[in-house]
Amino acid sequence: MQFIKPETSFRPVHDLLMGGLSAKAVEAAVDLKVFDAMEAAPLPLETLAERLGFAGDRLEPLLDVLEAGGVIRKEAGGYAHTPLSGEFLVSTSPLYQGMSVKLNMRFFDAVQDSLSDFVSGREVACHDGDRSWSTEESIQGMGQYALGSGVVPVAELVAGLPGFDGFRSLCDLGGNHGLYTMAVLDRNEALRGTVCDLPPVAELLRARCDRLGYGDRIEAVGFDFRTEALPGGPYDLVLTSHILYAFRDDLAGAVRRIGESIRPGGWFVSHHCARDGRQGGRMGSAVLELQTRLCGYSSHFIEREELTAAFADAGFEDVRFRPVSAEDFALIGAARKAA
Repeated sequence: MQFIKPETSFRPVHDLLMGGLSAKAVEAAVDLKVFDAMEAAPLPLETLAERLGFAGDRLEPLLDVLEAGGVIRKEAGGYAHTPLSGEFLVSTSPLYQGMSVKLNMRFFDAVQDSLSDFVSGREVACHDGDRSWSTEESIQGMGQYALGSGVVPVAELVAGLPGFDGFRSLCDLGGNHGLYTMAVLDRNEALRGTVCDLPPVAELLRARCDRLGYGDRIEAVGFDFRTEALPGGPYDLVLTSHILYAFRDDLAGAVRRIGESIRPGGWFVSHHCARDGRQGGRMGSAVLELQTRLCGYSSHFIEREELTAAFADAGFEDVRFRPVSAEDFALIGAARKAA
């Protein structure tokens, strides 16, 4: 037998494979309320194990994975929160992402065994289609993710649009959890919102709006943009968040159809993914794109140039863009319908 010394390292591939278990470690820590037991100051392993009722020798490697990923920190005195874990992974935090983590992992679990079939050209079904978005758990998970990412930046941009104080009608296309509408309504007491989504989603949203105190200002309407025109209107503002990518194969046509429901001088705002020249977060954007293609869409990303061209084709002007953050690969685009 001939033994050959490797000229390169297999480590990068090995680290990719280990990443799958790292994601499961985060999910397990959320399920087990590990982050709820932690504090800003370091706590010894024994104290955390006692609080959780776990064996220390089993808890320790889980904590070490979280520390290696930068989720928590480890010091001489034990394990402690980072600002990230304290803000997003403690169940009492207003920006808690527990259901968002579960939702992401559910989608990953659904697609990971189909990758070979997808790449080789065989038919795959990565999720249950419309039913995937029409459950209370999905709405809660997507709502948590929105609160931790785009809701406030989108509402700030909308509130800064010329004439916003005079807006009286808003349509949130594919609004799902309704949080973008609620955040915009909080900035204009005279504004009323219509959230249009699939009928099962709209039914759940009505109860959600009542529970959160927006029942008298938000109407939830069941419809399907794939086959129907936007109901109501003309609106002062139409808002979409992570919806346009589903119509990317005819982006200009989708923007044109949305524009038909906006009054002259009204605004269209899209919150969506865009690489926007960023080099950071390459793995995250690559995995998102793989998942998106697997689910039958051409891409999850719409760049500035593409949306600017679609705006122009549909008769919009005064185009403006704002990144959600320096770290995120999400972009907010806005344009005014010509008067």
